Order: sequence, then structure tokens, then C-alpha cells
Amino acid sequence: AGLLPLILKLNSSNSLHSKDLTSDQAITSSVKDALRLGCLAVGFTIYPGSAKCFDMMEEAREIVAEAKSYGLAVVLWSYPRGEGISKEGETAVDIIAYAAHIAALLGANIIKVKLPTKYLERGRIETENIESLSKRIEYVKRS
Repeated sequence: AGLLPLILKLNSSNSLHSKDLTSDQAITSSVKDALRLGCLAVGFTIYPGSAKCFDMMEEAREIVAEAKSYGLAVVLWSYPRGEGISKEGETAVDIIAYAAHIAALLGANIIKVKLPTKYLERGRIETENIESLSKRIEYVKRS
């Protein structure tokens, strides 16, 4: 404990289950487990746009508050998906930017999103501002 900079991922999916769990995760660990293991941070995945997104956001909010009360950093994986988002939209620059924004609002110290494509799902962004990957990443960071 304490010799390696560990991050304990607190939720996980199960690909062996027969129902579609691509928009939900089970909580498999706790902040207390992370402390016992000597972790420096905890991680949690949310799926903005999914049927379970509000439950996941509330779970994440509680985990963020608890982790930070013990001085742990928080990594949020924020992967948009759900019936209101097309498959191409899951990596659209406007949707990825919003997913990063949600993770920031929840208090993440580190935010993991997929690399944004030039595709626009809903937003109104001037296309010259998103031509290169570096410009798209900058747009997401500003979110």
C-alpha cells in the first residue's frame, strides 16, 4: 500500500449477463476499499444520455464527495450513449464536450472521454473550429 499510485475503479459492467448492460454498471467496490488498499484515487464510469444516467450521476456525486473528504482524487470516465444518441454521436465533438462538462460538474479531478470526431450530433459549432483533432480536444477542454 502506498508504493504504487493505484486507482480503484468502483463500478464495472458484466458482459456475461443476458440483458444489455452497455448503459449501466454495478458498484463493485467502495472508497473505504480504496483507502484500505492505499490508493491515491478512485474511478467511476458514467454514461450521459443513458436510461440510467441520472442514477449514475447521483452515485458519482456521492462517491466524489466521500473520496475527496479522505483526500483521494477522482477519475470519471464519461462515455455518452443511450437511445437519444446515435452510434456516430457517441464520439461527436459536441456530445463529448457535454460529457466532459457533466464530469467536471460532478467534481472529477481527471476526466476520461473518447477522442472527439468532427461529427456534430446536436451542437452548433463553427466547423473551422473543429477541423483538427487538437482543435476538437481544445473545444472539449473549454467545456
